[in-house]
Amino acid sequence: MNNPYRLDSAIKPSFYKIALTPNLKKFTFSGSESIEIRASKSFSAITLHALEIKITKARLRSAPAVAARKISYDGKLETATLSFGKNLKAGHYTLELEFTGLINDKLHGFYRTCYEIRGKKQWGAATQFEATDARRAFPCWDEPDAKARFALTLRVPKALTALSNMPVSKQRSLSGVLKEITYKPSVVMPTYLLAWVIAKLEHVERKDKNRVPIRIWTTPGKKTQAQFALDVGCHALPYFSKWFSIPYALPKLDMVALPDFASGAMENWGLVTYRETALLVDPKQSSVQAKQRVAEVIAHELAHQWFGNLVTMEWWTDLWLNEGFASYMGPKAVNDQFPDWKIWNQYVAGEYLGALHEDALKHSHPIEIPVQNPNEIREIFDNITYSKGSAVNRMLEHYLTEPVFRKGLSVYLKRYAYKNARTGDLWAVLERVSGKPVKAIMASFTKQEGYPILTARKRSQGIELTQRRFLADGSRDKTRKHWSVPIVAEAEGQKKPFFGLLRGSKTTIKAPTQGWVKLNAGQSGFYRIAYSSDLQAPLARAIASRKLPALDCLGLIDDAFALAKAGEIKTPQALDLLAGCRGYTDYNLWLTLAGSISAVEHLIADEELRSRMHEFGQVFFSPIAENLGWEEKPSDDHLTAMLRSLVISRMGHFKDQNTIEEARRRFDQHLTKKNLAPSLRGVVYAIVAEHGKDSEYEKLLGIYKASGMQEERVRVLRALTFLAEPKLIKKALNLAMSEIVRKQDGYMILGGFGGNRKARDIAWNFIKENWKELTKRYASGGLNLMTRIAEGATSGFTTESELEEVRHYFKSHPVPGAERAMARSLETIAGTVNWIKRDIKNIERWLSA
Repeated sequence: MNNPYRLDSAIKPSFYKIALTPNLKKFTFSGSESIEIRASKSFSAITLHALEIKITKARLRSAPAVAARKISYDGKLETATLSFGKNLKAGHYTLELEFTGLINDKLHGFYRTCYEIRGKKQWGAATQFEATDARRAFPCWDEPDAKARFALTLRVPKALTALSNMPVSKQRSLSGVLKEITYKPSVVMPTYLLAWVIAKLEHVERKDKNRVPIRIWTTPGKKTQAQFALDVGCHALPYFSKWFSIPYALPKLDMVALPDFASGAMENWGLVTYRETALLVDPKQSSVQAKQRVAEVIAHELAHQWFGNLVTMEWWTDLWLNEGFASYMGPKAVNDQFPDWKIWNQYVAGEYLGALHEDALKHSHPIEIPVQNPNEIREIFDNITYSKGSAVNRMLEHYLTEPVFRKGLSVYLKRYAYKNARTGDLWAVLERVSGKPVKAIMASFTKQEGYPILTARKRSQGIELTQRRFLADGSRDKTRKHWSVPIVAEAEGQKKPFFGLLRGSKTTIKAPTQGWVKLNAGQSGFYRIAYSSDLQAPLARAIASRKLPALDCLGLIDDAFALAKAGEIKTPQALDLLAGCRGYTDYNLWLTLAGSISAVEHLIADEELRSRMHEFGQVFFSPIAENLGWEEKPSDDHLTAMLRSLVISRMGHFKDQNTIEEARRRFDQHLTKKNLAPSLRGVVYAIVAEHGKDSEYEKLLGIYKASGMQEERVRVLRALTFLAEPKLIKKALNLAMSEIVRKQDGYMILGGFGGNRKARDIAWNFIKENWKELTKRYASGGLNLMTRIAEGATSGFTTESELEEVRHYFKSHPVPGAERAMARSLETIAGTVNWIKRDIKNIERWLSA
């Protein structure tokens, strides 16, 4: 089927020369470009992408030159058509254009960013072109397979730094206050990877072990926070060069912390851009959680320099070839540099379980999903593309073994370097290298949505496995989907795991008949397990006696609560399994336990029953809370600090008065002495907000306003979503819409209140009242933060009437590019409503007992 949003492939660019002159006072720019093109057939017009740009002159340089007689625009298709009034032969041409445009305030395309120097506001500009916003900065073939080389010239104020993908070729002073910077021509790449940043900047610099110069850029006064990022960059870049057996392709790498940035980071080749919280670490003020996030984001973006940049997906249908692989390769580099973080265990508790939860919805989508227009493209930058994509890569590597997987990826990247590829191209290479049925296995996980639940029953000859699609609401999939499932299992007393492959609806694997058997050992497979009672009982005993590895325990717990939500088992069965875990000390397991308890608490509307739930929470968490205490110890490792933060947070939420009073005491002391440990600040702020009044709100706001550190500001914003007083909730919502909070951060409050029982109705009404303004701010271009607001704000609803109200509102207030997010929200609410109807009495009896 022809896609009207695709340009005619008969005309392709090969080389752009672009010159831009931005005006940072009027927030406009003028530009000119010459584009070398090749037409494979005769033509009388050229259509290319242009959005919010006015082309003032267009001509083809040939013999003789031909000027465009008419320039017309299509706002829906985001194109400009240059009509020449005569038929021109196939061949090579140079298209010359002059144009003007806006430096917008929408955080995508060519946009403005502000920062302060000695209390005075300064303006800069930056770009964010993925997925389809290069067309807002210059007329172009804005599609991933229209790769070309780019030679950029910027005319900017002399006082500012201007960076782009490539090193500077030459620079000269112009009359007045401007300078002209010309950059070396780029390698062949798609438009969405072209980038530039213009601002007052300072940097730290070092060469990695391969002599590639790496610079970390910040706005003035913040370069002391750039050292950790430099250390990570100097490790990750050569790590990937070695892992892929392919050198980094460009002569330099710049990474820039931008005050205004919509997503976490963007992998522009040679000029990676970040939110400040994703790149900067203050040695004294940053938490261990923030430090880890910086390492993870940098590693993800640098993995993109190979997956996405060197080899680019042919069309956005295969976006996961970029994001799924960067999400899987990033943890490899982090784990290599920081092995004590046990990043793969954290990966399972975060990325892997997050993907399982989202892909259990009927409104999920295949990893490989056909998309046409920009709104559909933006919509697939989600957990399925990133997290499920990475999880199936992990499953494949475990199946093939790491050496084989690594060799296959290296062959693939070398074969398609500077070109475009599809998913099938990758499977073909891996199949050839491994000699295993890669395509048959992986296509079942990438070409269809969802995943299987394997029902395990003990038989005389082993364990019988049957499969069907797992759906979060417990319904049955009428299409009877099947997957080719690699099985790995461990058994009590066995030193080595054993393997199998489930191809059809049923198979039997050989297994010991005594002791416990844990299927999906290490949680490497993308599926869930439902055990028969005679298989479940030994596993429960192994958990209670701490004989089961924490990672396998984590998987059993999450499977149990997913089955309870789906009505496959009673919730008390899952709670019994959870209660047996209190002897463990693993952070990732406790993170999963905390999430499971929160899921059950979310079902409870009755205040007396909620009090019982809080009592259970206190009893369950108090032993580990007492063991960890509040004070950091010299023997603490990275994960211990994270566990302490988690446990204190839960004890405060469960209304443990000692925890609340200690949080208040430390907060008040911190206001004057600034001595609160960074890894506890977010937790303490949240407890104080949840149990605080006007004075606590004003103190938190004072911290926000006084801090020049974005990480600290984000801590405060997230803490405000725990407020319980109606008037304070309203204040926080208005704060989110004010100029005090950067546009990129407002969604944290607007969507964050959805999980707060006392705030969600107030927040939802506020969002409805401001829907028009919110869609204007957050719904167009970029990564559509409106989806996070809509999903977050409605995530806490639990009744039929709320479900119908939200359904009606979404139907009458559509947001292009948010359709799937809205459908997920409605499905999630409906699942909660059914879970309550089915199991709330059982939960009440369990808590009473």
